[in-house]
Amino acid sequence: MRLRIPSLAALRRLLRMHPRLRRTAYILGGALGFVLVVTVWLLFPYLRAFGDIGSEPENAPSRLYGAPSVVRLGEEMRASDLSTELESLGYHAAGSAALAPGRYRADGDFLAARLRRHMTPQGPVRGQLLVARFRRGAVVDLRLDGQPVEQAELEAPVLASYYDEEARERWPVLVRELPEHVVQAVLAAEDASFYWHPGVSPTGIARALLVNLRRGEVAQGGSTLTQQLVKNAFLTSERSLFRKIREAVIAVAVETHHTKRSILQGYLNGIYLGGAGGIQYYGLGSAARAYFGKDATELSLEEAAVIAGMIKSPAFYSPLVHADRARRRRDEVLRRMADLGWIDAA
Repeated sequence: MRLRIPSLAALRRLLRMHPRLRRTAYILGGALGFVLVVTVWLLFPYLRAFGDIGSEPENAPSRLYGAPSVVRLGEEMRASDLSTELESLGYHAAGSAALAPGRYRADGDFLAARLRRHMTPQGPVRGQLLVARFRRGAVVDLRLDGQPVEQAELEAPVLASYYDEEARERWPVLVRELPEHVVQAVLAAEDASFYWHPGVSPTGIARALLVNLRRGEVAQGGSTLTQQLVKNAFLTSERSLFRKIREAVIAVAVETHHTKRSILQGYLNGIYLGGAGGIQYYGLGSAARAYFGKDATELSLEEAAVIAGMIKSPAFYSPLVHADRARRRRDEVLRRMADLGWIDAA
């Protein structure tokens, strides 16, 4: 048995013969048209940006690098000279602590430094342990990860970054290259159910609505990580019901057209994380370099928890300005990770 679909002419005759049906069709058509127009209007900021959520490599700024310094076996150099060179690149003395990336230790005619992961014209170079020994003002022994070498190249200094008119710094990251604990720290601090919700969290919205009704103002947003990305990329920080509705609609659209990894990557590369000296730090990569002098792929669990804790209020929880607050907030994030079963209590 074949299903017969009435022709357009037959439908027209049917509508002419039944005025009530015609009115119902007009009402439904008008309602659908209205919903379509309102939806497009709400999505306009996202559509105008062609759906770009800032997760691709081309969102990185252009940088001008200087020539990298090279330490050569036999050249005239003292440990203090190499220490000065490393400090100009943002390295810090480690003292008695373990050598983390971006740290060095100098003792008389001996210097050890944990080089950071860095970019070269040939591609990224992983961090290595540099050990140099000096005698009578010259390099007499040079090793990388325990292997003797004739020379060792340090990372190239960044002379300038070009992004836009605002003085902002970005070092985009790739989620697939980040340690698991770095991603988990951010999710524990901001959106533990990120991988399960469709862009909005009904329970989070209901909880925020109750808080706002009790306080008589928009004090809590109940935003998911996707909604935060939408606000940062397409909207303003205005606290209003209309902005929250638009934010939720765009968040669902973003979840429909992008993978969870792309959304997370766009968020991590676009989130504001404080600033210093007139330079604003955007993204996990720039925060890792600014606060810990290392690449985001080299962050320890504790350091990742510090940065994740800053997302809530970068100025209030800055480890440079308010170390005690940053430490308390870090511990909150670590406890949340333990509650979720992502790390053990110890």
